[in-house]
Amino acid sequence: MPSVSIAIPAHPSEPGARSSDLLFHEPFDVLDLQRWHEVEVRRRTRYTLDVQDGEGRVKATSHDGASILLCPFRYDAGRYPWLSWRWRVDQLVHGEDLAHKSGADASARVYVYFDTSTLPWQKRNLDYVWSATQPVGAVLPSPYSSHSKAIVVESGPAHLGAWQSMARNVEADYRRCFGQDPPDVVAIGLMADTDNTHSDAVAFFDDLQVSRQAPPAASHDAPR
Repeated sequence: MPSVSIAIPAHPSEPGARSSDLLFHEPFDVLDLQRWHEVEVRRRTRYTLDVQDGEGRVKATSHDGASILLCPFRYDAGRYPWLSWRWRVDQLVHGEDLAHKSGADASARVYVYFDTSTLPWQKRNLDYVWSATQPVGAVLPSPYSSHSKAIVVESGPAHLGAWQSMARNVEADYRRCFGQDPPDVVAIGLMADTDNTHSDAVAFFDDLQVSRQAPPAASHDAPR
């Protein structure tokens, strides 16, 4: 995905109540477009609030397009290193090849952007990916920018249609990818993109949290 320009307001909104351990919680009971806004990359992914059994989640539907759902939010990843979320993929990208621009699409991504440059399109980021082809644990540089590293945290069709719980230590991942302590996080983004492969993808996102302590071990949830 080409680099995204991140505009950080003077006082970015912070979803959820603060506590000593939990800094940020977005349950997506509603899709607050004052807090989460869409940044177009090339055409658009469609982001909607999907409600079932009284519970909301974001649905991302991409058809030959790419835009990111972005929440500007500044915090210290050294104090709150853990990022966790739930996601589900119903359709994988056909023709994915994350190492080359022609195939650099993914059915589901969670981005973390860092305050690393005065130029908004040069902010370093970690890109947590559900890949169609790459193995879990793979770390790939973006074919678009040396400022972006993709970390594959789920792979392939084995868990299609089933909710998966993910948890990552952002501080440790940044050190591993960039060889230094992370600066402040300035935004978190969600994405499904298909503009390079001209294909389709469907994904869902829910229960995004930033916390001081590691959450319970990730589990494979039943489809819902």
